[in-house]
Amino acid sequence: MDISSMAGVATVTNTMAGSKTANDASAASLNQALDTQAQQAAEQVDQSLTPQQAPQEPSSTRGLPENVGRNINVTA
Repeated sequence: MDISSMAGVATVTNTMAGSKTANDASAASLNQALDTQAQQAAEQVDQSLTPQQAPQEPSSTRGLPENVGRNINVTA
């Protein structure tokens, strides 16, 4: 065997090992980002399903019937 061919095999092997490490790191980073996104989406869904407090009525309409003070007639 020629020494130059052995050096080429070593170079290819090192390059492939470096690529695998970079790919593994990229995959781990992507998985972490997806987990974070899933957690945030679940929190948003939980917040949207939580009952909200009813808006407070202004003090000027308390005690009045439902149909009084709700609409303004703008027809001229």
